[in-house]
Amino acid sequence: MRRFLLLLLPILFVSCNSYYYVILEEDTPLYASQNDSETKIVVPANSYVFIDSKSKSYRKIKYNNYKGWAYSPKFNHTTTRSSTKTNYSQNSSNYNSSSTSKEVHVKGYYRKNGSYVKPHTRSAPRRKG
Repeated sequence: MRRFLLLLLPILFVSCNSYYYVILEEDTPLYASQNDSETKIVVPANSYVFIDSKSKSYRKIKYNNYKGWAYSPKFNHTTTRSSTKTNYSQNSSNYNSSSTSKEVHVKGYYRKNGSYVKPHTRSAPRRKG
């Protein structure tokens, strides 16, 4: 048991990456690996992505369901993932002004596990009384 824990400990420390939630300033091609020359997908400018902070020239990027490498992407508006999560969940709902409406429009938001929920409508909460 002790050997297993000693083997597991380095894996946990190596696998911990810090990702930042940023906006890309220009169209950025994603590659499957750092040595790959074939573009997997082109991420459009002004897209929100998660970016790895460790490397300088090649950076690991997560965009929607895609993961890949980008060569020195230009980005701004760097925030940590956790602070971005709280900003989205504070204002997650947008209620209609009319009292007769049966639906509520919900803005997109991030769950605690990091998955994104797209904007949608749901039934309005029932009032007590």
